[in-house]
Amino acid sequence: MRFARITLGLLLTLAGLVATVAGAVAAFWLVGPDNTISTPGREFASSGLAVVTAPTLLDRHGPTLHVSASGNKPLFVGIGQDLDVRDYLAGSAQTRLIRFEPPGTFGTQDLRGRSGKLTPPGELDWWVAQSAPGSQSLSWPMQDGRYEVVVMNADGTPAVGAQVSFGVQVHRLFGICLLVLGAGVLVLALGLALMFRRRKVADVAADNATTTEIPVPVADRIPALAAVASAPAAQEANSPAYRVSPFAPERVSPFAPMQQTEPAAKPAPAKPAVARPAAVKPAPTPVPAAPMFMSPAAVARAKSPALIGASQRYDEPPTYDEPADRTESVEPTVERTEAVEPETVPLAASPEFEKSDEAVRRTAALLASGALLLTTTSCGLMPPKNSLAAPDSRPAVTLADAQAVVQRYNQLNNQANQSRDAKLSATIEGNPTLAQTQAGFVIGRKLDAAGKDVSKPFSYTNPEIGAPQFASYPMRFVVSSGVSNAPGARQLGVWQRENAGSPWLLTHSVYPPKAADLPSVDGMRTPDVSALNKLRSQPATVAKDLAAYLSGGPNAPQSKLFTPSPALSSMLKLRATTKANDTAEPYIASVTDAFLPSGEPLAFITSSGDALVFLTLTEQYLQRVEPGSNAYWTSGEATAFSSMVKYTQSLHQDYLHQVALVIPTKSSGEAIRVLSIDPQLIGAGGQ
Repeated sequence: MRFARITLGLLLTLAGLVATVAGAVAAFWLVGPDNTISTPGREFASSGLAVVTAPTLLDRHGPTLHVSASGNKPLFVGIGQDLDVRDYLAGSAQTRLIRFEPPGTFGTQDLRGRSGKLTPPGELDWWVAQSAPGSQSLSWPMQDGRYEVVVMNADGTPAVGAQVSFGVQVHRLFGICLLVLGAGVLVLALGLALMFRRRKVADVAADNATTTEIPVPVADRIPALAAVASAPAAQEANSPAYRVSPFAPERVSPFAPMQQTEPAAKPAPAKPAVARPAAVKPAPTPVPAAPMFMSPAAVARAKSPALIGASQRYDEPPTYDEPADRTESVEPTVERTEAVEPETVPLAASPEFEKSDEAVRRTAALLASGALLLTTTSCGLMPPKNSLAAPDSRPAVTLADAQAVVQRYNQLNNQANQSRDAKLSATIEGNPTLAQTQAGFVIGRKLDAAGKDVSKPFSYTNPEIGAPQFASYPMRFVVSSGVSNAPGARQLGVWQRENAGSPWLLTHSVYPPKAADLPSVDGMRTPDVSALNKLRSQPATVAKDLAAYLSGGPNAPQSKLFTPSPALSSMLKLRATTKANDTAEPYIASVTDAFLPSGEPLAFITSSGDALVFLTLTEQYLQRVEPGSNAYWTSGEATAFSSMVKYTQSLHQDYLHQVALVIPTKSSGEAIRVLSIDPQLIGAGGQ
């Protein structure tokens, strides 16, 4: 078992040494007390607009990612979803980090493209994490999905140069490294103890008890007279030819008995007939000293009476079977003593084997417990791999960002209205809302040149946000809010971002009446094919039917499909009255009023399954001039676009209408509800 013990000790020593070195290096060189594994700073330079990591580099989630950068110019460090970063940098020159080899080697790839200035990244709201102005560093708990780290100039210009370092903070990592270090020290100490342990005397005796012994041969017969006569000579002959120690020749085995000299036997009196020798008890034969290689158990067996013939009875005289007239002596017959076989103990049942086996079992159990402890405490260290499939989808905007967008619009819109600044309005609005606003500014400057009749400041209050999921651009979200200058009134608006680098713009905006039953924007989503098939009619078809309804008036066949809003009914009555009055003019031959759909409707599926649809209609109100006559605009809003110009064939006024309506499902059996229609004159002229 000594070989097994040394072998096990050697293995434990090697394993403990490796664990100790690995734990020490990991704890005090790679990790540190902050539980962060950091890469050395690496110089990245790009002639393009950004240095970007590929989504595959951030393929795990859970730990906290630390990124820091420094350079000659103010830098921006941000983390965004792949769909945002990809769209933002689409077609632009950039450098991508496509491979990482620990501890700090990156593989890069330069992509060609445009080098024009981009929207400053700090002005965009889709970053999931970004550096504060001037700090050029960030920390971000890594999330499941496809994310990219972007380092670029803060002003969006090309030629990026930065020294970048990355770090990953894993919870309890430093403690686990210390635990590995401590476990390595314990295993190393255990291995050394097994290898160099000094054995106790009791263990040596127990081990020697299992040593195979050579039994001492025992004579079957002992000559009676010769043995008695030659006892002293036998003692000399049987004395050992060696000693226990060459340095102490006088020292014999402690197991050898003391030699005693028996007194000479008195001769027996002569008998008249046959001379019988007297029964003489032979002197005990001294046991030779045990050699050094004999174990105590072997010495004990060597001294056993069964081996040296002590079991023979000498107190009885030998029996002679001879004739009466014979006088020679005959060897007495002595009892035959059977040789006793030495006791053999199986190896598996020996005490030393049991002790060694128990020690091995305890050592194995200790190591298994330590391995289980390390596995249990460190199983959560390996971050799980990302599972979200590409392309990712996300809400168009967060609630906080949407509220910030509305607040910014309130501020800039009032400034633009006060100064009738169409350029400022273009930074916060998009068509068709922008077209209506710009036309209103033109009319205002014409009819109110002094600027006395400007609109009073107002704001959208208590916005409710509906942000559907999108997997690509453009992205949109819906806002239902109050209006500060019209208590009880509501506004429905659609904000849209055309691409990742563009700002949010208010594209559709209507003002339903107080009595309108507005759908909830909570849980709103973009329509799919199955949701559209459940509707009473498709949004594009509804736009055409509504245009036909408005063109034909209340008696149009399509009017049965709709439940008009109060504003729509009022507009139809106004158009009918205007047509009648204009036809009565002597210079007007006829009047037509035509509505047409413009652009694609925007549809959103509500939580009830109905569709909230925003669409745009154009209207041309056309007056044909009587032959030989002429006509021109002398007053009103039309003069802002055509003033004092005489037309001989026709006059026309162009309107842009924004409409919001609800398309119910087929199962409901309800009509299409028109929530609001908001017109704006955008042009006038003639032929």
